[in-house]
Amino acid sequence: MIVVINDLSFERKFSNRNEAIRKVHQWMDICKEIESQETTAVEEIYSVMLNTSAEIAPDYPLIQMVKEFETRDERRYLIHLLTNLGQPKNMPQDPFCLKEECSYICSWAKEAAAISLESDLLFGESILDGIVKQEKVSIKNISKQEHIQLYEEFLGIRHYEANKKHRRQPYIDAAGRYVDAMDLSDMEAQELLNHAIEIEGNIYGKRNGQYYSFQRHHDNYYHGYQNNDLELHIKNKIDAECWE
Repeated sequence: MIVVINDLSFERKFSNRNEAIRKVHQWMDICKEIESQETTAVEEIYSVMLNTSAEIAPDYPLIQMVKEFETRDERRYLIHLLTNLGQPKNMPQDPFCLKEECSYICSWAKEAAAISLESDLLFGESILDGIVKQEKVSIKNISKQEHIQLYEEFLGIRHYEANKKHRRQPYIDAAGRYVDAMDLSDMEAQELLNHAIEIEGNIYGKRNGQYYSFQRHHDNYYHGYQNNDLELHIKNKIDAECWE
């Protein structure tokens, strides 16, 4: 899935510089989290070229904000978001219109989600309601942390939750069943789950030469265990990924 930057949210001005800086930092944090390995359903963020010479607050062009950011990493990441993101190859012919403003890239994202700079109360909502070709369209909107929490499952965010039946070593339970081991710490298991791949409806990972299966036990919460007894074609697909 591809998510997009809502270009309409950059066409509004903040009342002052401090508010603009605070909200741009908030937007950057959201983008960073969406680009992280935790959002397993998101492949990339797309954007159109944003006008960095436009004022984001009175007498305060966006490009000036970039120059005034305190750290090099902050400046580089903001420049990356403003200028280096990919663009859709086939932009829709009909734009998404929000009140009197229209965006083609938001129309492209009507089945996905848009990341907005919270430059207006409208862009602080979790849904953007607009029109595409005279039809009402609702787009998932992400402009603050609570929106990421709301759309966790949609974004593919997985939470590891250990199941106490899987111990550090395999064993036979009271019913005579073999129970696979889970020898990873919760932190290691979460990291592996973030990188795990889906094959034939199941989630797999590999660490230190061992194969692991993850099972969803509720919502987007998973437990895991060692599973080296996999069919060869499954192992081959897992091995094709870069794990270490």
